[in-house]
Amino acid sequence: MEYTDGEREFTRQVKENAARYGFDLVGVVSAEALDAVPSHYIGHRDYRTWTRKTTDYMEDARSLIILGAPVWDNLFDLVIRVRGRHEYPDEWRGRLYARRMVRFLSRSGYKAELEPDLLSKKRMGQLGGLGCFGKSSLLVTPRYGPWVRLRSVLTDAVLVPDEPYTGDLCGECGECVRACPVGALTPYRVDPDRCLLGVEDERRLSGEFRELFLEHCPSLTENTWIMCQACQRACPVCRDSRNQTHGR
Repeated sequence: MEYTDGEREFTRQVKENAARYGFDLVGVVSAEALDAVPSHYIGHRDYRTWTRKTTDYMEDARSLIILGAPVWDNLFDLVIRVRGRHEYPDEWRGRLYARRMVRFLSRSGYKAELEPDLLSKKRMGQLGGLGCFGKSSLLVTPRYGPWVRLRSVLTDAVLVPDEPYTGDLCGECGECVRACPVGALTPYRVDPDRCLLGVEDERRLSGEFRELFLEHCPSLTENTWIMCQACQRACPVCRDSRNQTHGR
């Protein structure tokens, strides 16, 4: 597809603004490219359903902007229990930053929707050139390894898409699979009914998961804890440089 000079310039502005808004990584994916990916089942605690298409959220969708921010401190993996549900403060931060992009697109005359929840951000990350699917089932990036939090914006603006990431950062390594304390991982797949991030509170704090949960999800207060990081910590990609860029 040929793109006009105006579309190329606007894409440049989008990426420049993404950096100003707090995102170290940004990629562009055409809605057509994402919709061409077969749907897959999501077995998360909050979702038991299939992924959807961009047109389920915006009839004339043209582009997706995938935004990545590094997770350089354990505080970003904090979970808070509030009235029986879980809240994630780093999600608040990411959504706040991404709303700046939504406002920019709206001011420029385009429609924009923040975080369509059943469009795969990890797939967007790969299609948008940010990184590859790791054996941990996380997106692994050459710049930050698996330590990245993703946000997305859907828009009817025509943007120039990036080339998909085609490299393999895992190779023969399987450290993440071996490191999972509950055996939830097989290469490129996670069992949501065993992963400590997805298991319901009742199962986490009783029976087979209790001691493992207390060990790998340390509590800070009665209602807060750090999400399990075992597979991420085992990943050698950028492990030694995790805290250097932002935290020191």
